[in-house]
Amino acid sequence: MVKTMKISARNQIPGTIKMIKKGPVSTEVVIAVAGGNEIVSSITTTSAEHLKLKEGSKVYAVVKASEVMVAID
Repeated sequence: MVKTMKISARNQIPGTIKMIKKGPVSTEVVIAVAGGNEIVSSITTTSAEHLKLKEGSKVYAVVKASEVMVAID
């Protein structure tokens, strides 16, 4: 039986893993999203291994922030 995960974060952006740069402690995951944009996430290498991430995998970038800043020139 496959479990379906539910999450409270509203900012769930579907994408495809474009690149993974694995390090001893952290792993950088580049996710290609709509419009030719990319979202880069840094997660623990242990988490990347548990999720069995690989290039080409369909994933969600889940964004949860306590604040969003706005800046101008």
